Amino acid sequence: MRKGIGMQPEGTKLRSIARRCTIYDVAKHAQVSPSTVSHVLNGTASISASTKKRILASVEELGYRPNANARALRQLHSHLLGVIFPDISSEYYASCTAGIIQQARRHNYVVLANDLHFDNDVLRSSVPALVERRVDGMIFVGGIRDEEYIRMVVDAGVPVVLGDRLLEGYPCVEFNNFETMRKLVSALHDAGYRRFGYVGEAINQQQNLERRYSGFLAGVKERDIPSSDIFVRLEDSLNFSGKINSAYTFFRNYFAKVDWKRMPQVMLTSNDMVAMGCMSAALRSGLRVPEDIAIVGFDNISLAAFSTPSITSVEQNPYELGSCCFAQMIKKMRGEEVPNIMLSQQIAVRKSAPIPEECLIRNGLTLANTNE
Repeated sequence: MRKGIGMQPEGTKLRSIARRCTIYDVAKHAQVSPSTVSHVLNGTASISASTKKRILASVEELGYRPNANARALRQLHSHLLGVIFPDISSEYYASCTAGIIQQARRHNYVVLANDLHFDNDVLRSSVPALVERRVDGMIFVGGIRDEEYIRMVVDAGVPVVLGDRLLEGYPCVEFNNFETMRKLVSALHDAGYRRFGYVGEAINQQQNLERRYSGFLAGVKERDIPSSDIFVRLEDSLNFSGKINSAYTFFRNYFAKVDWKRMPQVMLTSNDMVAMGCMSAALRSGLRVPEDIAIVGFDNISLAAFSTPSITSVEQNPYELGSCCFAQMIKKMRGEEVPNIMLSQQIAVRKSAPIPEECLIRNGLTLANTNE
């Protein structure tokens, strides 16, 4: 019978409805165990070259993977890069993501970004999923107490680079948050401030937050600031999106209860969004900034320059952080030596907290250009 227009060649329909090939089919075809097939596909064990070649041939012949993945298996590279972020919605991490993605594009890599939203439990699903997708490498940005998952990735044979944090035994790109905050407290003391406050997120989610807080404590200790002149609060509510609203609510309640004559002369914060919430609450409470209370942020996001008054902040370049993380990953995947990188920070001095440049220089800090 003559085939009609659009009819499939004989056998095509049968193939299209055939049972999907499983890992057990591949194992039977290659005459190995299913676990051996799994190890070859995921890179989780050392398998002889001849066995690996036989399994990959079976994978291709049986069509176990879609064509794109089959090509990746033949080439032993997926050109996929996994990235883990605490909160990709913030300007800081968005810029860091852009740095990684734009560098990855130049090297023909696709980035699979995962947002933890400050919930380490998400690691339980996202990390194995990325390993299953056969990413060529993984970058962990920020974070803390995730060593178990990092080891899981390394044990699977996937190179790892850490960003904005330090963990011994792994290549890291970071900012010196501890030293910068310690020196900043000292510079503020030289500028005449005597009562200090620090408000930020709880430090159990991100190492960079822990370092900033520890730097603050080291700074007030070195300057022998009495405990009665130090105010510290770490708020769980600030660990999530909507930091400005949460910070505003906290500081509005704080300014309503505190004795203004004994409150901090300068309030340091863990990031600029907390600083903005603090400043808005202070101004709406009838306080003057910086005359009654000076306010210092961290990250120097774009809004810091356009607030009224503009916000003094620690300037760091998250785009550079992302770019350097990718560059380190390329070296790691090539088997090259990958030293740790410490990126520089500067102080953007604006109206919310005046600091003479000589005070910064005396304490080993650099003044950023703010055009003010």
